[in-house]
This record gives sequence, C-alpha cells and structure tokens, in this order.
Amino acid sequence: MNLKIGQNIIPSINFIMSTIPENTTDLEKVRYIYINLGKLFSYDYRIVADESVISEPIDYAKNEIGRYKTCYQISEILMVLINGLIPNCHAKIIERKIPGRSFNKEHVATEVTFSDGLKIILDLTLDLANIQGGLKTKEFGFTTNSTGDYDIISLAECAQMDKKLGFIIDKYTDDYINEFVEQISQIDFSNYSPAEVIDFKIKKIKEVFSKDFKGTHEAIRYIYTLFSKILSNDEFGKLKQFNLSYSNSDDFNLMAIYSFDELGLYYSYSNELGFNKVNAQIIANLLKSGWRTNSNSIQSIFDKPIEPTNPNR
Repeated sequence: MNLKIGQNIIPSINFIMSTIPENTTDLEKVRYIYINLGKLFSYDYRIVADESVISEPIDYAKNEIGRYKTCYQISEILMVLINGLIPNCHAKIIERKIPGRSFNKEHVATEVTFSDGLKIILDLTLDLANIQGGLKTKEFGFTTNSTGDYDIISLAECAQMDKKLGFIIDKYTDDYINEFVEQISQIDFSNYSPAEVIDFKIKKIKEVFSKDFKGTHEAIRYIYTLFSKILSNDEFGKLKQFNLSYSNSDDFNLMAIYSFDELGLYYSYSNELGFNKVNAQIIANLLKSGWRTNSNSIQSIFDKPIEPTNPNR
C-alpha cells in the first residue's frame, strides 16, 4: 500500500454526484452513493503507528481528497454527499464499539434517517473489502445496536437494488465462491500430499478470484474470506497470517504473509506485486531488509536456520 499512489479522488466523487440515477427511491440513491464510494477508498493503515491520522481534516476547499482515509473521514464524506444530494435524508456520524479494536478513539459510522422514518447504520469503512471484492455488503443497514434503534435492510433487498442500479447482473462473488467450492469438492485429491492440495487450491483462488483493490488492507480481508471458505477446516486451521510493514519518510507499505509452516508453504500479498508463492528464505531476507512485523511468532519462524534447497528436487 503506497500512500503516494492515486491520491486525488475528487474527480471520481464528482462523477458519483453527477450520475445518481433518476427514478430511484431515496434508499436506492443512498445505496448508489455507498457502493460507488466504496470502490474508491482504502483504509489508512498508518493509524497502527500513528493515531493522529484520525484527526486529519477533510479540506474540501483545496478540491483534493486522498484515497487513504480512516473511518472518521470516510464517514464524513459519506454524510456530506447524502445530506447534499438527497433532501429527504439526514445523515450524521455516530460512534460504534467494534470488538477487538484497540485504538484510543472509538470507531465511527454513518446514521441515516429517511423521511418515512426508516433509520439505518452505514459503516462503509468495514465494507470496503466486500465492495471492491464484489461480495455482499455486511454493513449497509445490516445491523442495529443493543437497544434495537435501527432498522435492518435484508441482503435480498440489497441484491434487488444492486441489480436495478447495475452493480450486479445475476450474482455476487459469494455465489461464485460457493459454486467453486462445490467444484473443488468433486476433485480426487487422493494422490496429492496435504501441501499439494493447499497449493492447488490457492493457485486456483489466484486464477479465478483475482480482483482490483485500492489498498492492501482491503485485499487482505478479501483473501482471508476466500481462504476461510475454500480451504477445508483442517487446512484453514494450519494457516497463520502475518502483516509486514515498510515505512520511510515518504511511503508506508503493507504486505501480508500467509504461512502454512508445518507444511513448508508460504505466500505473500502486496498491492504492488500481487499474490506470490515464496519461501522461508525470501521472508527472512525481507525481515532483514527493512520490513517489520509486530508478531513474535513470525519472527521466530524465520529466524530459524534455513536449510539449503536441494536443486535436484
């Protein structure tokens, strides 16, 4: 994730504002804005090292908005577009508690109230990976709070809107994944080793389900979804995922390492280089060349002496 790439998305936001379809309901208009904005942003992963990025203001006067944003800026931009473009709706930013979140400030989302009384939560930040991966959204009116103050929009209704708005013709990526899992289940793997089965499945995942993501963070979440659905429970249980980061004064880059250490299988993903099969030596070299991780377990794996590769194998 290189934070200097594709920074100004104002032209794309202007396009969204200019192309909201006519003859649509207010809810469909909100859905149109939500999905299209979700195709633009990437979560600003610098927040892990520097929480001050939360407070970076949106400067509309400069006519420039960057692609990499936290939940605060994403929720604000969504709120501004809804309030400015759909007179019968009122959007505001609300705090949400997210299990496992360790930052000092709470996570925020967008509350939208419609003239007919419908009130829903939109959490676009958490849906970026789903939108960019063509998956069903999980944060568009999908949940309420502990006191049930919000209405629920069913996935079936979302699908109807997405077909009307042209986001899908027939199916989501979820549906194609389910079909793929059924196809994989028909393959005879009796002559494959456990490592060969996993490697085969991952190569097919790369071949069939490659998508274009705006940031590594969204791609990592999408890959995790693919692995959790396509690998068997036993295979998935062998997986360990680690994040590596590389930063200097100008850039912040993120890479994911997928390790099946007991089988000697390793894979890497970055937006710049895509998905690649690697080995322990390569990852050990990354850790010696400026890439960093907060995980002691990955460090211990690749601090082990690397056995020389037999060129005849």
